[in-house]
Amino acid sequence: MGSRRIWVGAASVALLLTVSACSGDSGSADGADGGKNGSGQSSASGQAQLSDSEGPFKDAKTLDGALLRAKDLPSGWKEDAQGDNGGIKAQRASCDGPCDGLAFEGVGNYTDSSGALVGTSIKAYGSRAAAEAGFAEESRLATDATKEDGAPVGNTSTHVKSGESDDSALRVVHFRVGATVVAVSQEYRSKDAKGLEKFAGDQAKRLEQALGGE
Repeated sequence: MGSRRIWVGAASVALLLTVSACSGDSGSADGADGGKNGSGQSSASGQAQLSDSEGPFKDAKTLDGALLRAKDLPSGWKEDAQGDNGGIKAQRASCDGPCDGLAFEGVGNYTDSSGALVGTSIKAYGSRAAAEAGFAEESRLATDATKEDGAPVGNTSTHVKSGESDDSALRVVHFRVGATVVAVSQEYRSKDAKGLEKFAGDQAKRLEQALGGE
């Protein structure tokens, strides 16, 4: 079981989200930004304390400092540095085509003794408006994914599941904090939805702090 690795930057695109270039109709997409999470609840009922910062990250080093590290993780979890996409790092965005305002990218990978895996992908845009458009586009569900109810995370969020079995499903919490768009995924402990929500919530708070909201 431990041989099947996950990197949310790839897994969420391949399994859960249909990512496409902006087509101008993103406002009608499921999970589109509008002050609500993916289950239709106002984000004010969840992490209401998070400010919706307009300012972007200025460099990759600052984004890197906002990624969860070993000291931030729940008991029993550690940083996962193995595999091509392992580790925790941030860098300037590398785009095959137009970046659509994307400036920096970050990734975090974590594991525990049971083999459970959590992956985080962060896209830092040059403005909140660009992040809102990016969130709307990346919240379009793939054909093999279903939306789930979940606690609001960040300024707006959606919860997604791929796979029929709760034991082997891949779950992703997709959310926006200011000018950043984030996907946090978990497999090999998919029934632990609350654990996944804690990872997502903790990452959201770190980003908000780094963006100067607190």
